Amino acid sequence: MVKAAIRALDTCYPPDARLRYAAAVLTDKGNIFSASNYGSDTASLLLHGEQMALAHAAMHGEPSIVAIAIVGKGNAQLSITNVAVDEKNSHAHPCGICRQLIWENAVRSGRDITVIMAKPNGSYITKSINDLMPDPWPERRRT
Repeated sequence: MVKAAIRALDTCYPPDARLRYAAAVLTDKGNIFSASNYGSDTASLLLHGEQMALAHAAMHGEPSIVAIAIVGKGNAQLSITNVAVDEKNSHAHPCGICRQLIWENAVRSGRDITVIMAKPNGSYITKSINDLMPDPWPERRRT
């Protein structure tokens, strides 16, 4: 999954984006779907790699996710989302919007999704979505 996410970094749009994010999801059927971020010149119209990967799986009839791998590349600060990636020193973490979408997927599927946060060199750390969402909204029974 990490390798699929790393490969997806090359598909970010626009191609000259200073900050690139990509993700790959593993579905409960064992398939991997990857995607990258899609931006615009406004900087406020941005589809995150995690959002795109979740949608990619759902479009193929496999919305139930077991795990998601996330990787970022670039050294840019985005003022709108307050996300910074220092690819040499930090693993890519999902933003609050993406954590919420992953959390909602976990609630719907009834499983605690594994979130794999990677660097472009392939090293990674893992946490469960329950650990990344200590106070989810809306309050629902935790997975």
